[in-house]
Amino acid sequence: MKLLRPLVETPLHEGMGGLFPGPSAFTDEGRIPSAVEKEFPIVRPPEKVVFGHTVEGLLVTLDGHLEGPLRPRLKAVGLDLDQKLAPAYPRDQWHQMLLLGAQVLFPHHSVAQAHWHLGQRFVTAYFSTRIGRALQGVLKFLGPARTLERTTRNMASGNNYLHVDVERLAATDYRLRVNEGGLHPEFIGALCHFGTLTTGVKGLTTVVEGREGPAATYRMRW
Repeated sequence: MKLLRPLVETPLHEGMGGLFPGPSAFTDEGRIPSAVEKEFPIVRPPEKVVFGHTVEGLLVTLDGHLEGPLRPRLKAVGLDLDQKLAPAYPRDQWHQMLLLGAQVLFPHHSVAQAHWHLGQRFVTAYFSTRIGRALQGVLKFLGPARTLERTTRNMASGNNYLHVDVERLAATDYRLRVNEGGLHPEFIGALCHFGTLTTGVKGLTTVVEGREGPAATYRMRW
């Protein structure tokens, strides 16, 4: 009699009861995958993260406040200052770091104002890092209009999830729609505003025009 080959091949391990599928043969749900699942595996989207040098910029922003009560509070949200910085941190941890930073640096401001001022200080601190200095040189060369038109590329140097749609309304009037404005969109608005000021532009104004779910819209004119 000719034995038919099993439709699904799985790695086997030997045990007391004979051969059994090894751990690598199972899916996350604890079952053996079908032939279709093996041939066309599910591709999970990458985790949304900010990169380590972005967190480094925040630490420079918080210089002078890291040895007090803030230190254990940062550790509680995933940033252990006694350890080397990780290559990347989850987005939600980053949002908690920003909230703590805004509370510590600007305790007498509203949450929105505190995040705006935190963004201003962050831009200055970020441009003091190695990658930030390289980006600053590029922005000065590009000028305000071209800087705004490549905002997504600029943002991509610090994380893997922000996307910006840029609408040119006039020569010096732009609308930016950011797919994730964060818990408090003033922080991203400040990054766009003070980052663009680096180009030498005069009379720049930036306002948060609105929010739609996680997205935020900004109007920038000069």
